[in-house]
Amino acid sequence: MGIKKFRFEVVKGETEHISYAGKRTRRPTVLIRVGSLSFSKKAFLLGAALVICQLLDGLLTYLGLSLMGVHMEGNMFLRELMHVYGISPVLFVAKSLAVVLAVMLAFHAHRRRWIRPIIGGLVFIYVGLAVVPWTTLIFHRVNVEKKESIEVPPKSEYAERAKKLLSTLEE
Repeated sequence: MGIKKFRFEVVKGETEHISYAGKRTRRPTVLIRVGSLSFSKKAFLLGAALVICQLLDGLLTYLGLSLMGVHMEGNMFLRELMHVYGISPVLFVAKSLAVVLAVMLAFHAHRRRWIRPIIGGLVFIYVGLAVVPWTTLIFHRVNVEKKESIEVPPKSEYAERAKKLLSTLEE
């Protein structure tokens, strides 16, 4: 069985639109066809954005939990599974399921237009509540570790250096 080809085509009369005057019109839309399945370009872009958010969340969660520990996971169920099975397998299964659901939502968003704002809201929520916080925590943690790795002499050494400098200046 060969790989199904993607086809992009403009199909007139696929999306319904109500104008400001109250007239119902049909707008042409760009469809992406995979075999017998088809979905609109807007639904594809929203689904791709949600999949990217899921992948970023998985990657950042893995980095964050590796740096700071499993106790940083906010989902108590996943946290307990991570204690039993480890970080990687649990995140892989959870994010794989999330990606499958995001693709299913994208396919359904073509026929059911009310799903599109929901996908947009999910993207907004993931960026605001998962991607940005994890990015902030990871950058903060890396910066703190960099500052701790710089060796600063203790205060007593500063006092000794200052006394030596003063004694050389007085002479």
